[in-house]
Amino acid sequence: MNEYLQRVGLTELVELPELMRAHLYHIPFENLSVLAGQPILLDPDSLWKKLVTDRRGGYCFEQNTLFEKLLLKLGYELVTLQARVRRGVQELRPHTHKLLRVTYHGQDYLVDVGFGAEGPSQPLPWFHGSSAEFQPGIRHRLIQENDLSVLQCRHDDDPWLDLYATDNRPAHPVDYEMANWFTSTHPTSLFVNSMLVGLHHDGGYTILFDGLLRQRQDGVTTTTRLNHEQEICRVLEQQFHLNIPPGMRVPH
Repeated sequence: MNEYLQRVGLTELVELPELMRAHLYHIPFENLSVLAGQPILLDPDSLWKKLVTDRRGGYCFEQNTLFEKLLLKLGYELVTLQARVRRGVQELRPHTHKLLRVTYHGQDYLVDVGFGAEGPSQPLPWFHGSSAEFQPGIRHRLIQENDLSVLQCRHDDDPWLDLYATDNRPAHPVDYEMANWFTSTHPTSLFVNSMLVGLHHDGGYTILFDGLLRQRQDGVTTTTRLNHEQEICRVLEQQFHLNIPPGMRVPH
């Protein structure tokens, strides 16, 4: 536990909102292992070594599985769920996202440390119509769509954007193993064809997507195009504090 606390910049255990925020501020969302041709392993020992000991990041199946094990060890009650990622697209997509519904002080919350910098940085109350602003100018809400719960996000005065939808049915490790295999190996998978890295911070977030660096701070967003592989690697090391895995390819 002490090694994890050090990894997320804490000196002692804190309540769920602070723990989630610390995790998101220190452990990046990233798919560098996929781009290096390395398998994505979901067993507890492999996750601990990669995300904590080796100070790497990961995507939803890694991040939320590690956080799930941590919360269970701390005595939280939770349910593991699957979701179909939308990001504004209405076509039916497979279940390729893992999230958690966690009980905290008698109330259920949406807890997700694996959606990159677009997700909420603190627990969102789990009832349809709940809405919160955790970063300046960025709101998240949970709405009902037939039998689905849909997480939406809005930046400033932009329209609400669907991030993902869950049917609220508990999922199991075998479900995530199948989805993880697709996500990390299928030739049409976004994670196989693109580099995605994200990290929350006070006042906003930083996202790197295929050479486009997007930084938001206190309601102001700037974008920078990184034209060379050396620039991208420097950003990975200096802004995301990541150790680059051997053999990682940079998509063009």
